[in-house]
Amino acid sequence: MTTPARSLRVLPTNELLSAADQLLNPSDGTTLSPGVRARAAATLLRLALDETLDAFWRSVSPRMTRSTGRTRMLCLQWYVSPSVARQWYTVWSGLSAACHYHTYDLPPTPAEVRAWHQDVSELLRLLAAARPEPRRPNT
Repeated sequence: MTTPARSLRVLPTNELLSAADQLLNPSDGTTLSPGVRARAAATLLRLALDETLDAFWRSVSPRMTRSTGRTRMLCLQWYVSPSVARQWYTVWSGLSAACHYHTYDLPPTPAEVRAWHQDVSELLRLLAAARPEPRRPNT
């Protein structure tokens, strides 16, 4: 099953990261609870990962943008180092869990989301520096 490719970018990834940072470090007297701000920041960080991965696949293989997110992440290991692909999947999975609201779950803490913010910033830098050439699998 494939998902349709997105045609519009919401915001540039640097603005998504900046907005997440503002939610995690509010300068005004906001009335939002820390849990709500953390979940909203996690959503922005995951969106930044998704947008960056979409842009990467558009430059490498545009047909991959119609694949599911999990498929795109699994295939990423053939274009970047396996450690970067594993880290990408781990951070994306953590953010995905943090974005989903369930009444029985506690929201992520601001400290958790700040750590993911650092991870996302690093991953975006690493993927931008990656050369989009496939590597041969070890056989």
